[in-house]
Amino acid sequence: MRDVFYTILVVWVLWRILNSYNTMRSKQTNQNNTSESSDRKTGETFVNFVPPKKKSVGNDEGEYVEYEEIK
Repeated sequence: MRDVFYTILVVWVLWRILNSYNTMRSKQTNQNNTSESSDRKTGETFVNFVPPKKKSVGNDEGEYVEYEEIK
């Protein structure tokens, strides 16, 4: 009787693991398909990066660099 119980328990645990893996995989596939396929064509490259704007420095401003002249 214990053998039957353990067999059913092992089958149930394996079924739960496979079911959760398939559910997670299908959610991931759906997210990738909906976000990328509608906006982009096949082979198109997309870069999602905007470089930070540089701070402009006026003519009278600057960075002071201390130096020592060697002769």
